[in-house]
Amino acid sequence: MLTFTWFVFPSTLEIDAVQRADAVVVFAGSPERLDTAVELMEHGVAPNLVIPNGSTTDVGTDLCEGASFRVFCPHTGEISTWGEAQAIGRLAEESGWTHLIAVTSVYHVHRATSLLRRCHDGPVDAISPTRDIDLDWVGKIGHEWVGYLASIILHPTC
Repeated sequence: MLTFTWFVFPSTLEIDAVQRADAVVVFAGSPERLDTAVELMEHGVAPNLVIPNGSTTDVGTDLCEGASFRVFCPHTGEISTWGEAQAIGRLAEESGWTHLIAVTSVYHVHRATSLLRRCHDGPVDAISPTRDIDLDWVGKIGHEWVGYLASIILHPTC
């Protein structure tokens, strides 16, 4: 039951239900995540977009070099969800941001927001590009369970 609650049906918002925030933050992964983050920015839900290690993809590089909204592309010390959460948390603190919208895949929502909340004290809403479930999810959910348990043991605080 916990697997379905955390990795298949986590608490996420629809784009139309998102409240204005200080920044939209996108976790690395599928291209749909970045597409959704850009859609949120185009809807005006936040003045800032954060793409940790954004310069590692063509689309991310284009956004980091010039967009019609403010884009931050901090490099992380560790290329991982943990490293991204730390970079986002530092940037949010330095910038005085309180409310964040995290964009990631539905199976990744629980771990990504859990790590982000260790590094950021304000509210974090989650958006997922899609809820389409396929056979690849079995491996992804297994990976998320291992990653979540490792995050508790290895990174109990930011």
